[in-house]
Amino acid sequence: MTMKDNLYTRLFKDFSANEWDELLSTFEGTINYTAWFINYIEVLNVKSSIKNLSFVVLNGSVFIAIVPLYVEKIDSHWQMSMGQEPIFAPIFNKNVPNNAISEYYEYIVAEIDRIASQYQCILARFHYSPLLHTKVNHNYFTEFGYGKDILYPNWYIFKAEFSYVINLLIEENELYRCVRKSSKPNINRTRRETKLIVLDGDNFDQSLFNQYVQLYYKIKGEKRNPRAFELDSVAIQKGFEVLLLCQYKDILIGAVALHIYNGKARYNSSVQDYDVDKSIYPNHFLLWESIVYLKEKGFDLFEIGEQVAESMELSNKERNLSHFKAGWGGTLVPWMKAQKGFEYV
Repeated sequence: MTMKDNLYTRLFKDFSANEWDELLSTFEGTINYTAWFINYIEVLNVKSSIKNLSFVVLNGSVFIAIVPLYVEKIDSHWQMSMGQEPIFAPIFNKNVPNNAISEYYEYIVAEIDRIASQYQCILARFHYSPLLHTKVNHNYFTEFGYGKDILYPNWYIFKAEFSYVINLLIEENELYRCVRKSSKPNINRTRRETKLIVLDGDNFDQSLFNQYVQLYYKIKGEKRNPRAFELDSVAIQKGFEVLLLCQYKDILIGAVALHIYNGKARYNSSVQDYDVDKSIYPNHFLLWESIVYLKEKGFDLFEIGEQVAESMELSNKERNLSHFKAGWGGTLVPWMKAQKGFEYV
């Protein structure tokens, strides 16, 4: 009997949220593997008829791998993605030896192929969190017929092969020294003129959260599912998310949302209303305050975001965003992605 003969799967839906998160504690994970986040993806992408098919792999009675997996219908075709973006790659139990991972991947990819065939998926997309790069620095999918490029849609995040990750273990004055010089006056001016409000697991105010939702709708339009905001409020109170708000003359003018888990944080989204006063820079101010907050709370790493090579064909918006993300002193970490196309007779 081979190792593969002992392998089998158990679906995410067969666990309670508490059981799943207790299981996750034996893995090196990020928020993207929590029960909250796996459910959150379904809510965010309800319009694509997304189906959560996430599972775990067991070897006998031992949990080996956690495999997030979704299928969704895009332009009348099923594909494996989440909001058309890549799905987070499998993670492995801390006790799994490195020399066994490729063999487990062979089993996992075969299971993914089986499900893709079941739904007649035209493609599958996965990526590796840069926050886990020290644990996973090899793109295992490329060993099983996946390519490194994601060509369509031609989105900014698909062009990015790296992401900036800030090491929060260094001293605060050193972190500030690494911030781009031209950003510091914007941070200091905004600090003098505004008030910082933090909503987290120790301090949640529903009325302030509602003001944030209204600001979000004002700036970005009412495209986001209201249920997603309800889950955001739950995440804040459970300690999976932090919301930093910038208030100017009793008006909310900016917000930054961070996803947090297991000593790691990721910049998730931001909104800012520059029409109130163009000399105020809420995003600069809130990003720096995010770094300060995370360091004070004992976090190790903060992923601030994607970086695209200048040699790529970029819009002005993409070029400016890439420049902005580069201004906070992070280290460029590979952001590995993989895509495979399927054809059926």
